Amino acid sequence: MPNLPLGEYRTVFDKVYNCDLTKNQSIKFNFGLNKKTSSITELKGNAIYLIPFDDTLTLDVNLASWSLAGGWKPNSLVYITKNACSSLKKVLGHAWNSMIKGFNISSTSCPIIAGTYNAPGINLKELEDHNSPKVYFYGKYKLLIKIKNEEKKELSCLTIELSLIRPWEKPI
Repeated sequence: MPNLPLGEYRTVFDKVYNCDLTKNQSIKFNFGLNKKTSSITELKGNAIYLIPFDDTLTLDVNLASWSLAGGWKPNSLVYITKNACSSLKKVLGHAWNSMIKGFNISSTSCPIIAGTYNAPGINLKELEDHNSPKVYFYGKYKLLIKIKNEEKKELSCLTIELSLIRPWEKPI
């Protein structure tokens, strides 16, 4: 198999954490990864919405790549859009339904009403059926997801560290 720098990929999730726990945020994610078996990793935790997650909010996504010189290099991919709920639902595609089901949220439509939602374990393989680019550069990435209000005040921030690997490669 050729070792081209980009192509179809498999996602390996390494870490999931809040960007800054000291900020008073209106939407809080308390997630962790659980290695259930050698081939199954689960997302566990809860999401606390003190406000509804709706289309009045802005979604700000920045994908940083790991530099060969060391350190994170931001802006490998930037996606900033209004209508946060509908836009995230569109980008996640079928993965949106898996997340909604995994957190026991009663409706798959927007908005997600205020409340606390628990995920006892969502198989991360279920999150691979999304509408993000299907071809990308292989490597290690840090996905920074911020939710902001109309005044551009940050209401939530989540970081996901992941690797995009060739379909035939084994995770390290």
